[in-house]
Amino acid sequence: MADFFHGISISSLIGILIVKLTTSSFTLSVKDIWSFASGLKMIIICYGVIFPHPKIAKHTSYSFLILAYSLSNFIHFSYFAFKVKTKTSPRFLFWLEYSNFYLTYPMALISEMILLFLSLQFIPDESIHELFTKFVILAYIPVAYIVWGYLKNRKQVKYTQVIEKRDRARQAAQNVNVPAKAVGSTAIPSIPEEVELRTLN
Repeated sequence: MADFFHGISISSLIGILIVKLTTSSFTLSVKDIWSFASGLKMIIICYGVIFPHPKIAKHTSYSFLILAYSLSNFIHFSYFAFKVKTKTSPRFLFWLEYSNFYLTYPMALISEMILLFLSLQFIPDESIHELFTKFVILAYIPVAYIVWGYLKNRKQVKYTQVIEKRDRARQAAQNVNVPAKAVGSTAIPSIPEEVELRTLN
């Protein structure tokens, strides 16, 4: 299981590096920074906490951490596999891509904090390492609040607004195909000049 966790922990960072190195422009967006920071955090947890103190891996929180990472990566890569192959994705998978954080993020967050706390028993007292670990544990709370807000905003922009635009476009297309009914006089309903039917996500 440890080797599996090593692979999961470095998959995000390797993925973004491969994408950036194989594209013509090496510009970083907010999404890229978020992916890089998440991948770096997973590597730190793996090789900075679990690997030096393997006894911690016997705790139940380690299993929940692997479960959270695995679910998140499975949904993410399944979604983009559909996008690459078909230029679109099933609506349920689209929803999962931007909603799975409601489950996976708290699960990973709590598991990481527990593992960091357990690692304190293996760190020399009053050392810089101990102070740094305690600082990281305390920093998890405000950082988690910021990240939670970012994830909710990303869902609003990337999923909710896209679905609303798609539904409006579908409704407009249906209205175009509805025959006009004359009531009292020949009435022609107004029809939008352009109806965008392309995939919006």
